[in-house]
Order: sequence, then structure tokens, then C-alpha cells
Amino acid sequence: MKKYLLIFLCLLSCQEEISLDLPIESQKLVIEGGIEQGMPPYVVLTKNQGYFDEIDTNTYNNLFVTDAEIIVWTTLEDGTNDSIFLEKIPEYPFPIYTYLPYWYSLQNPPYAMEDPFFKNWSKPNRTYNLIVKWNNKEVTSQTTIPNPTPLDCLWIEKNEFANEDDKFDVRAIYNDPIDEQNNILIKNRRIEHWGVDSLQQNPQVKPKHDLILDLIDAGSDVLINGERFETYFPRKGKNSSIATQPWRGSRWKTFDNDGTLDSIEVPHDVALIKFCQIDESSLRFWRSIVRQFGSSGNPFQEPLNIVSNINGGYGGWTGYGAVYYKIPIIDGSWSNSPLPLDSIEITDVF
Repeated sequence: MKKYLLIFLCLLSCQEEISLDLPIESQKLVIEGGIEQGMPPYVVLTKNQGYFDEIDTNTYNNLFVTDAEIIVWTTLEDGTNDSIFLEKIPEYPFPIYTYLPYWYSLQNPPYAMEDPFFKNWSKPNRTYNLIVKWNNKEVTSQTTIPNPTPLDCLWIEKNEFANEDDKFDVRAIYNDPIDEQNNILIKNRRIEHWGVDSLQQNPQVKPKHDLILDLIDAGSDVLINGERFETYFPRKGKNSSIATQPWRGSRWKTFDNDGTLDSIEVPHDVALIKFCQIDESSLRFWRSIVRQFGSSGNPFQEPLNIVSNINGGYGGWTGYGAVYYKIPIIDGSWSNSPLPLDSIEITDVF
């Protein structure tokens, strides 16, 4: 026993405190930006943050960059280069840079889409170069707008697993072009969504629309090249990082009105579906984001690095060959026509 005690004491005496001096990375820009046919480019800028940096009430606001100089340029068919400057949208909920003459024209219809400038400037099969100057540094990237490929059709169908009668799926059929690689990215949001303000004595229906598009999935057509197949587009739940939820149709909400049960009708959702083709470097970025979302909260998942196509920074600069569909969540509703470009505004593409 004394022998084991002596060994134990020796081991204790050999312990020493270990401290790790982790390298501190220099501050870099994080970019989420894009351009699609017929639309001006947009960019959201933030700064990277150290893993062990303190997080407080000011962290969110301090991450955004609002004093950068941003240029997007492209080479036209005649061989000349043409560029535009992006500026911050005034009084928007979060800092977004875009082409402000377009933004101002949206406030005074007719819309800027009736001006042929971006119809001729933002085109498929054209490459767009991004330059961001900030804090005495220059960050660059490059992307191409692919040819958009529309869906054959999409429709609303009752969700087979839901217990409630107001839960529906947005289903679609896609005919993948053969003999070419297509990289698909899907986003969606509820441009109309309603809840009930139950804090009032007589509850009222109130809007709860989504502010920005949610990323649903991104991937290549390597397994479906040239095939026609059926798919569906779920939405993200309130506290979910991956899309698994059905959409809501109209419903009756029951409430207690001074001891008497009453009810109020809540309108159906209206979904906006963004179906895109993107280039290879953009796919690597967005696919890494999707995988990161899928591993969130899993303690056994190997940490994943986000792939970037930004030179000198992080994030993604993406050319979208995009088509949009708007569909009400009403059983049997369907559409086989993308929204016309003149019905899409810059706030629909974020």
C-alpha cells in the first residue's frame, strides 16, 4: 500500500500546468454577395471574429462593415470593361450594398426593371469581378452567371405525415439538362405568413413574413444528369438550421373570449421559391454551408471548414442563374411559369 501511495505522490509531483498560446488571426472581411440576370449585384460585409472573443449585446452590430468601397466590373461583348459602384442601402434593417440608383427607382415606380440597363449588364454566361477596399486592404473574387433552368411545374399537396389539416408541401418536377454539369441551389421564404396576436383582448391576425431567403440545399446533378424527377421544397422551422418543415394553409385559431370560445381565420402562406444554377466555385462554398448546418449540435461530428471563393477574405461571391416562383399554399394550386423579371425586386433576392 505504501508503495502505491509513493508512486501516486510522484505522479502528482510531476504534473505541470500547460497553457496554449493560440495564434491570433488578423481581421478579415467576410462577404456574402451575388448577382443574377437582370438584377444589380448586392453585397453584405461583416468581419471575422476570434473563437474565444467575448460576445455581448454590441457584437452583432460591430460585425457589420459599413464603410467599404465596392466595385463590380465585367467585360462586355465588344471587349471593353464596364464597372459600377455599390453603396449601402439607407435605413435598411441590416447593411446591404447595392446599386443605389436602382434602389431609389423602386421607391418611385415604374420599376427599374423597365430600364434596359441591368437586362443588358447582368446576363448569363458573363463573368463578374468583385473588388472590396476596406481598412487599407483589397479583397477580390470572380463569378459567372450560368444559364437558368426552370422547373417543369410545381404544386401544393397535403403533407402526408402531418396531423393538422393545414400542413402542405411544395412539390415540383425538374427535367435536368443532359451532357452538362448543373449545380443547383435552392432558397425560399414566406412572403406572406400570418399569426395571431393573442395578447389583445380580441386577438387580431398580424403579418409575420420572412425578411430574407433561407438556404434550403445546394448540390450538383452528378447523380441525376439528364433525368426528369419529382422533388419537394420544405421550409426551415423557427429554431431549425435545416429545412424539414411543411408550409401552412389557412386555418381557424380558437381562443377564449371572456369565458366564451371564439375563433379567427388565419390566412394561408404564400411561398417564394428561388431555383438557381451556380458555378463550380460557388457550389463548393454553398455546399459547405449546407453541410455545416446539417452538423450543428452533433457532438460526434467532425468539425467542417467553410470553403470560400474570396481572395484575401472569407465567404462567397455567387452568380445566380435564377428563376422565381410564387405560389399560395392552397391545396391543388400549381404553376409552370416563373415570375417575370419585372416583378422581382432587389429585396427578393437576398
